[in-house]
Amino acid sequence: MSEKITFGIASPVPGESVENLIKITNNIEKADFDTIWFPDHVVFMAKTLTPEVWSVITAASMKTKRIIMGTIGDAHRIHPAIFAHRLATVDHISGGRIFVCVGYGEKMNLDPYGIKWNKPLTRVKESIEIMRSLWKGEPVDFDGEIYKLSKAELRIRPFKDRRIPIYVAATAPRALKLAGEYGDGWVTNAMPPNLFSVKLNKVKEGMKLRDKTIGALDNCIYIFLSIADDKDKAYKTLEPVKHALIWPELLKEAGYDIEISDEYKDLQYTKIMPNDTEMIRRFREMGAKYYSRNIVEDFVISGSKMDAIKKIEKYTEVGVTHFIFRDFSPDRKASLKTLSKEILPYFRDKG
Repeated sequence: MSEKITFGIASPVPGESVENLIKITNNIEKADFDTIWFPDHVVFMAKTLTPEVWSVITAASMKTKRIIMGTIGDAHRIHPAIFAHRLATVDHISGGRIFVCVGYGEKMNLDPYGIKWNKPLTRVKESIEIMRSLWKGEPVDFDGEIYKLSKAELRIRPFKDRRIPIYVAATAPRALKLAGEYGDGWVTNAMPPNLFSVKLNKVKEGMKLRDKTIGALDNCIYIFLSIADDKDKAYKTLEPVKHALIWPELLKEAGYDIEISDEYKDLQYTKIMPNDTEMIRRFREMGAKYYSRNIVEDFVISGSKMDAIKKIEKYTEVGVTHFIFRDFSPDRKASLKTLSKEILPYFRDKG
């Protein structure tokens, strides 16, 4: 393995207090992870505590020294100029340790609040262009389809004039090409290695149009993880949440000849509404009906330490350079120790 592999972990939002999230970030740094990723939501399907994560990152940056922190969110809830201002400021507070990932958006975070998210890819593209332009420190004129700026400027640039990485979350073809053209990195959700390879080829099509100043692309996968000595024990914690682990539109692309009934066709994760109990019921029912254990284990990393290592190796062989683990292990303290002391060093020693 010649290319450096980066290891990140998803912060356990929602459900943890702000105080605990700061402590957890510190513990993740001590466990020698490179990055921590906060899902940037107003609400989730689970009706538990959901803080504003850039405030958490700002506070956590005062308690950490090395770990790089950022969010996976959308480009719709905040004007890109205001977002650029916030990010540049937090970048100074953290000493240059932040990134951001923007994507298509999710209905639960937008529709109840009357926030427009029509033309989502145009919004992502224009937001990236505006933020990068403003960070240069010069007045910006921008005449876009969504946003209009006239001699707009920021009076703060990123820490030491560095480039704040902007990742693009993408799974569908047009979004994948956009990620390749504009992103410092690309983030996709859980899928088998063979399908990741197919998606990466679409990203590479976009890279042909890429501005050479952007640099290399970081290929990330947000993937669910369950580690235990016993395979059945590792899978047991995934079974109750399997409806949320797999995007149904990816099943056929992954090679599964499954025809999902029309009654479940509107149940993509981006369209789920947490207060629609009937929709949630059908969402869970779809997972129970169509997602076998073999399918789930194909889309995630599950089993023993060696099972995890073998699966990670398969992903690195098809081009993954950055893993974002969402840990569902039965004993998360034990799995964090296994990752920190055995799995991460295994790959870093090889690199």
